[in-house]
This record gives sequence, C-alpha cells and structure tokens, in this order.
Amino acid sequence: MVIFIIGVGTTFIVTPLSADRYAQLEFGILVTDMAILFAFMMLALSAERYWTIWICAMQVIQVLSHIPKMIIPELLPQAYYVVIAFWAYPMLLTLAIGTYRHQQRLRQFGVDRSWSDFSSSRESMMHQR
Repeated sequence: MVIFIIGVGTTFIVTPLSADRYAQLEFGILVTDMAILFAFMMLALSAERYWTIWICAMQVIQVLSHIPKMIIPELLPQAYYVVIAFWAYPMLLTLAIGTYRHQQRLRQFGVDRSWSDFSSSRESMMHQR
C-alpha cells in the first residue's frame, strides 16, 4: 500500500495543472510509473505471493500504456488519460484480494508460511539478529 500512496502523491506532484494536461507525453508520470514498477518488482521478488506478480504485470502494462502517445502524438488527451489511469483500479483490487487471502490464511492456520526454505531460513536469520 505504501508503494501506491507514494505513487499517487508523486503523480500529483509531477503532473502540471494546466489546460493542456495529457496533450503530450506526460514524462513525469512515465518516470513515476517506472519507479513504481521497480518497487513492485522488488516486492514480487521477495514476497513469494502470486498477487505481487499480478500487480507487477499490471504495472508493466501501465508503463507500456505511454507508448501510444509517443507513437501518435495527436492521440486525444482524454484517451491517453484513461489508458494510463485504468490499471490502477485492477491493481488496487488485486492488493485487496491478496490482503484478504493473507488474513484468511492467518485465521485458518495461525501463520502464512513462505513458499521456499530460502525465505524461511532468511526470516530465522533476521530474528536471530
């Protein structure tokens, strides 16, 4: 959730409040989307949960959504906005479902174990420090 909050805040900061918003490539939003992608990739590599991989995949699509504006500069600003904003909603839904499933496993089993021994040994090493 922290990645989403920082991403939204940064997007508001880098998006100019002008009449011609989304009339050309929104470079600040593209850079923000790429930073968010990097953060989600790091999360997906360490979290060992499917939902993190799905969010990462949707963020890849989010970043690639800027390409049509690069290729077709006369693309309608409203269409560009919808294309780059759309994937935030399925990503938030995926986060909600992943969090809900995590809570279910905690209630049912008392723990939500990692998939690999590597994560378990890494966690035990962290607790020993």
